[in-house]
Amino acid sequence: MPIRKIRNPLARLPILHKGGVHIKTKANQRNQAKRVIKTALKEWKNESSATE
Repeated sequence: MPIRKIRNPLARLPILHKGGVHIKTKANQRNQAKRVIKTALKEWKNESSATE
């Protein structure tokens, strides 16, 4: 049985370094805030037009 070549432990695949906490990007957070504001504005307009 051939002996396995010892690999360099410092030269690991970069894809394996992607672990950690999953945080949404700043752009995603801004877009989500815009969506929340738009839906709140639509609801407010619907409430105000229903009372008139």
